[in-house]
Amino acid sequence: MIPPLVYELVNQEQLAREVASYIGATAIKSEQLTDQPHLYLSESGLSFFHPEARSKNKFQIDFNSGSTGWRIKRADHEKLIKKALGKSEHPLNILDCTAGMLQDTLLFLSLGHQVTALEQSKILFHLLQDGISRSEDQSIFKKLELIHTNACSYSAQAKNFDVIYFDPMYPSTKKNALGSGQLQYISKILETESLENNAFKDFEVLQLIPARKMVVKRPIKAEPFSPQTNYQVSGKTTRFDIYI
Repeated sequence: MIPPLVYELVNQEQLAREVASYIGATAIKSEQLTDQPHLYLSESGLSFFHPEARSKNKFQIDFNSGSTGWRIKRADHEKLIKKALGKSEHPLNILDCTAGMLQDTLLFLSLGHQVTALEQSKILFHLLQDGISRSEDQSIFKKLELIHTNACSYSAQAKNFDVIYFDPMYPSTKKNALGSGQLQYISKILETESLENNAFKDFEVLQLIPARKMVVKRPIKAEPFSPQTNYQVSGKTTRFDIYI
């Protein structure tokens, strides 16, 4: 069940109801705020709260600071992902099948590429839209098309892409179980919406999309989804499997 959307100010009611209607939630005034999972619309934007998350702060996407802002500024130093994309005389048309928090998408955009990013979660999709609307640098999003859809469903209409980029959530381990608070919140969002994915089955569908190459991001020690990997680009903790 989608949790309610709580809004702070009376003049936010229309927007709150529009978002709530899209995601199948109920919009309520802030006086009714509880410790239950909920979306929260305030003057500072849209956020999400879940009482079982390790972080007691509401989850909000911010492209102006933090790790995302830092990665964008040092995009030219992201050698692994640039090597995985390969050299090209012209901007690439990239399909990011797993938008997440747009961290890798923003690297692609900062390198001048065109990106279509897919996000299956209604909640995360709206958090992303809100984060984009608050971004101090709107120019970086000019070549981005953000779509709310499941990647496998979209695959039938996908065409004219140079690169298919697939970054499924890493499997939970004891080492990363208490990892990023942001990743834990994304897990809670997917859990709240009852969204489950089989990365291997998704890979089998997505690799059928016609493109010059498919780039799959994996933990360094994880098995490839297919033995037909053409080559790999490896770092200390992350590996990119390339299929041509």
